[in-house]
Amino acid sequence: MKRNCRILLPAIIIVVLSSCKKDEKIAIDNLIGKWTVANDDPKMAVDGSVTYKFSSDMTCIKNIYDALSNRDTTIYRTYVLSNDKTLVTLYDERKIYTEQYLIKKLNTKEMKWENASPNDGNEDKRLVRSNDQ
Repeated sequence: MKRNCRILLPAIIIVVLSSCKKDEKIAIDNLIGKWTVANDDPKMAVDGSVTYKFSSDMTCIKNIYDALSNRDTTIYRTYVLSNDKTLVTLYDERKIYTEQYLIKKLNTKEMKWENASPNDGNEDKRLVRSNDQ
C-alpha cells in the first residue's frame, strides 16, 4: 500500500501541475494611463477609436471617436477595482454600473478584458497602451 502511494501521489501531483493553465500576469499598477481598444478582427474595418484613460483618483475618461461623422464623444466615469484587483467596474455620474470586466492580462503595453456581465451589451476587449498619455 505504501509503495502504491509513493508512486501514485507524485503522479497525481505531476498531472495536476502540468494541466494547470498559466495565468497571465496582472500588474495593476500599470492600469493608470491611456489605453486604446485594439481591433484584432482582420475582416472588420474600423472607422474610429475608443480609448479609456484611467487616473489614480478612481476616475476614467472614455473617448469614442467616429471618423465617418468626425464626431468625438467624451464620457466621464468612475471605477472600482475588486479586492483582488482582477475586476474593474465602471459607473456613470449617477453611480449606475455601465461596464464590468475581468482583467485577464495587464502589463506596461497590453491589457485584456473579459466581459464579466455578458448580457449588458459590452464585449471582451484587448487594449494597448496609447503613446499620448
